[in-house]
Amino acid sequence: MGQMLGLPGRLHGPSGQMHGPLLVQQPERPMRRAACLATLVALCTLVPAAGAWANSGGAAILPPQNPRGLDPHAAVYSTFPRTLRRGDIGQDVKTLQTWLTEVGDRVPQTGYFGSLTLGSVKRFQGNSRLARNGVVGRKTAVALLAAMNKVTKRAGVVKPKPPSSGSTPLSGGSTPSSSGAWVFPLKPISRVVAPSSWTLDQGVDIATAGSACGSQVVEVAMTSGTIVQEGIEGFGPDAPILKVSSGPYAGRYIYYGHAKPALVPVGAHVSTGQPIAEVGCGDVGISSGPHVEIGISDPGGPPCCPGGETSREMYDIVLGLYHTTPRAGGR
Repeated sequence: MGQMLGLPGRLHGPSGQMHGPLLVQQPERPMRRAACLATLVALCTLVPAAGAWANSGGAAILPPQNPRGLDPHAAVYSTFPRTLRRGDIGQDVKTLQTWLTEVGDRVPQTGYFGSLTLGSVKRFQGNSRLARNGVVGRKTAVALLAAMNKVTKRAGVVKPKPPSSGSTPLSGGSTPSSSGAWVFPLKPISRVVAPSSWTLDQGVDIATAGSACGSQVVEVAMTSGTIVQEGIEGFGPDAPILKVSSGPYAGRYIYYGHAKPALVPVGAHVSTGQPIAEVGCGDVGISSGPHVEIGISDPGGPPCCPGGETSREMYDIVLGLYHTTPRAGGR
């Protein structure tokens, strides 16, 4: 930047050492200096925006990453934190597109509110007897959330079951469910951000409220199975993989990205709801803060990791479990 402004400076080598003064020729005309200053102002204007994109994981403006983290300070909201309209970009737009797809109007989850999203919003508004203006304000957002919840609850492929009478209590007073049951992967549910802050990646990125991590948020076996691996490239050295032992998903693998530490050894058979790891504190693997990326393998596929083709399937599962998990009582 010093060269652009015609200021004296020093030349830096690869290791960062300064190798003596760098003589910079002064601009010959005032117009050149003015142009340089204009460039500096433009760069300064862009810096905050770039920082905001980095904090959100860049979900809406970058191509899919393998894997990607979440903003550890993601806002918790039940619908959307702002009014959404054509031209908007962001994680909330991606959530909107996911919800529109859930209710039957398939829209690519790009994070950009373009013509396809606009048309889908207008169709939903017309079907819901709302003003067909293509703007997602509070009324449209609430109606869409309600419709999406009905769909996921009605079509839920897995549902929580009450604990069996002979089950053994786990730490914290909870009890494991029967072998065919499924539970939400994080406890307590009160420390999980709302679904409107989740994003689809290879799996589903779910952040924690207030960047909670470690023993504050425990990752549990979503269903019974065997821990077949711990440590996944990009997801951290302790990320567990659970092979499902029974039910319609028997033989498929569930991975828990960005976990640390693991709480059970490889080879252990675990019951539904049993703690298997903690949400990693800080940046575990390729991550921007505490969260779990929960994903499921392709049928007949390798343990890890899908390229995103099963993320919607896992989204349906965890969303249904989230809405049916009691909020009172903590862990």
